[in-house]
Amino acid sequence: MFFPAQSNYLKVLITTVALLFNADTIARERPPTGVIAAPVKIMALSDKVEALGTVIANEAVTVSPKITEKIVSIHFVDGQRVQRGDLLVQLDDREEQANLRSEQAVLDERRSAYKRARELFDRKVGSEADLDAAQARVRQTESDIEAIRTRISAHQIHAPFAGIVGLRQVSEGALVESDDVLTTLDDLNQVKVDFSVPVVYLSQLSPGLVVEGNTSAYPKQTFSGKLQSLSSRVDPVTRTVTARAKFDNQDNRLLPGMLLQLNLQTRPRQALVVPESAVFAVGRTHYLYRIGEDQKVSRQEVLVGTRHQGMTEILDGAEVDALVVSHGVLKVRDGAAVNVIAVDQGDLDVAQLLRQSTEAEATP
Repeated sequence: MFFPAQSNYLKVLITTVALLFNADTIARERPPTGVIAAPVKIMALSDKVEALGTVIANEAVTVSPKITEKIVSIHFVDGQRVQRGDLLVQLDDREEQANLRSEQAVLDERRSAYKRARELFDRKVGSEADLDAAQARVRQTESDIEAIRTRISAHQIHAPFAGIVGLRQVSEGALVESDDVLTTLDDLNQVKVDFSVPVVYLSQLSPGLVVEGNTSAYPKQTFSGKLQSLSSRVDPVTRTVTARAKFDNQDNRLLPGMLLQLNLQTRPRQALVVPESAVFAVGRTHYLYRIGEDQKVSRQEVLVGTRHQGMTEILDGAEVDALVVSHGVLKVRDGAAVNVIAVDQGDLDVAQLLRQSTEAEATP
């Protein structure tokens, strides 16, 4: 004997079973979902530390005279490239040249006197004291000549290294003193850039790391250099360490004083990556759909790392060359069959492909 309540319960149960059966039948008959796949790749990655740095010439000097004298001639023009040892400025040295000629005449006379003293001494006529005195006078004159030549060299200002001279600050005929600036000289074949890095990154820093720089003067160009050295001290106020990078600058685009926006690439490594669109989160856990050989997807939990240029680093949960769903993630479920429309190797125009697929479906 059935009570009315039990009869209603049986009807509901039968209806539910029928609906589930029909739903399962419909699911089996539903065609595979079209998706775009992408392989798990290995990619060179690194962490980036951002900083601001100022360009410094590899070598730089302010060209000034050692003495007070009048300029006779200037042997460079603004912005000229010079080699080490090239004459830049000639000061008036006529007085020193005259003194040199006078001392050279004295030297000739004293050498003759020394020669006669040597001959007399060899014939046992002259004394050894006279010979020594004549030799001492020769050596004294030679020293005087050397001093004059040193003073003459101070009248010639040469380039201490190869580089580019700056603007000329003086003219021929001007009387210059030791603190006057004649021009500047910079070696710009390479430039140095100093910047500050928080001390928390100190364990990740080592010479040879890649440093990329950008400047508003050349917004479309990225300059590449390498970390050269680190300061031996930490600033106790800012808790930062000063780092120095070196950039090749053969085209002389980077000039001293320029501000560079820097990206220091730390922890370089080879990592597994997938497109960002392939990874989805449920709560705090990340997943992706892997496509099996039977063209069915399985949801896999993954541990993600950094993101770089549309790619996500996978620390755990995936293996290289595995196919994953990169577009169509929201349309599939665990265990569902899929139809791989295309495999994105990184050069696929997804928007155009989807547009063509939509137009094909709309065409009768």
